[in-house]
Amino acid sequence: MLLSRNQFFLTLFVLFVAPFFAYKIIWILNSERTIGEMRYMGHGDLGSALGISSYPVIRFELNKDTIYFNGNINIDFVKGKKLPIRYQKSNPQEARVDNFVCIWMDILPYALLPIGVLLVLYFMPDSLDPIIPRRSKIIIGKKPFLQIIKPNRLT
Repeated sequence: MLLSRNQFFLTLFVLFVAPFFAYKIIWILNSERTIGEMRYMGHGDLGSALGISSYPVIRFELNKDTIYFNGNINIDFVKGKKLPIRYQKSNPQEARVDNFVCIWMDILPYALLPIGVLLVLYFMPDSLDPIIPRRSKIIIGKKPFLQIIKPNRLT
């Protein structure tokens, strides 16, 4: 398969970055909205590399049940504050406060590394002898599996 440089980088983006966002978009599309209330601040080591951290404990009602869940660490809300919530019907304990930070910050650190690498490779100037120069073609699937044809070798 012969790809242009742009097609190759788009393929890399779809393979290495899009799955992070696809999972979260599917989660959002399958979620329900409701209103919750910040009850109190919990303290513990919920995966924090820095030791003890604080997290809001949030409550919302679903049918006749009361669901409690832990919010993101080190995000402060005022006790008693009403908050928009997103949850999964099949698993209401998998709930999140419905704002950008609480929904997206768990995947952004993982997605930013491949995005950064792809941006550096894509925008590397020709003066630095890039791995994949502009106007080059990439052949995928033949031996060697990945072959870069530089522009001066194109016929």
